[in-house]
Amino acid sequence: MNINSLNIKPILRQFLLQRFLTERFIRFADEEGILENLASMRRFDMEDAVEALQRSLDYKLQDRIRLRMFKVLIDLLCECEYTKDCGGWYMWNKEDKDSDISMEKGEYEIVRNTFGGQASFFEECISYAGTFLRGGPPLYSFDRNSTDIWEKFLGNAEFIFARSILTKLLIPWKDSNCTILDLCYGPGFDILQIQEQSPQIQVTALDFKDIFHNQASRRILNPDSVKWVDSALWNGFGAPLPFDGNTFDHVLFTCADPYIAGELREYVYTDIFRVLKHGGALGILTRSYPDPGRKYVKDTWIRRGILCHDFSESVCEGWHGFHDAHESITLFKRIGYSVHTTMLNASVWRLDKP
Repeated sequence: MNINSLNIKPILRQFLLQRFLTERFIRFADEEGILENLASMRRFDMEDAVEALQRSLDYKLQDRIRLRMFKVLIDLLCECEYTKDCGGWYMWNKEDKDSDISMEKGEYEIVRNTFGGQASFFEECISYAGTFLRGGPPLYSFDRNSTDIWEKFLGNAEFIFARSILTKLLIPWKDSNCTILDLCYGPGFDILQIQEQSPQIQVTALDFKDIFHNQASRRILNPDSVKWVDSALWNGFGAPLPFDGNTFDHVLFTCADPYIAGELREYVYTDIFRVLKHGGALGILTRSYPDPGRKYVKDTWIRRGILCHDFSESVCEGWHGFHDAHESITLFKRIGYSVHTTMLNASVWRLDKP
């Protein structure tokens, strides 16, 4: 999709995708019997709710991923005012179906036409969520059988728009001599958007698997300006990047942060800090988990959409979820970064290395 041919901003401001996802999620929770079970309890804590749904719906919520997924579900029901967070326990708060999430036929068509890859990905994930909560295997992994699915999802219009902002925020286009590491390059959308602005900028591309190499190499405009690094040289998150310190002017890291286990985030971002030159910058594209005070993630529909996204992608192998923005800022500052910019509900970040 050519972002320049689509006036995406007015569409994003209508929150159609977030409304679509919220409606789909509420339908899932209703059809699964989650709403009925929680409503019958009236007042509950997480332990009570987990026990009740394991008993009545045969959910298996013993592992960390599924327990976290269930906590996201409860937070989303709070955002939709089905439940009320009373500090350690929850109160059922809704008697009628939510009317503010209903959409018109024309709005569905816009979602399908503009966010088709994204919407279909989330629909597949939500449809599978019940099976996953009952102990089923992950729906999608990062393997060659799923590359087309990931390409359609990661190439959606919303992410393209956010990448365009991030790359302009991060990279000085007049400086064609700067060096960039595209970490977890995926299907190559980051490299494409860099090259659309400055084809001569030197990009080093590394991912933890090489499954997307063919897709990415076919997509880019100037093959001579890209150095592909064999994934065998890097053992993924928690292992050192295969580069010397102070190597890159910029590091671009998009849509990968939620796949870092929480206990490894400090190591990962410290190692990125190591390979950055002094005066260099790290650009991150990710969501931030809705914060209670709405300091970072302010818009109601964005908050709901983020929680829908987090819940949905939890059925994919390796997903650890979105992180709290304040906790991320604390982490980044402890490592030594200067937080230059955080925008779009804390989804676009620029961090500088002094």
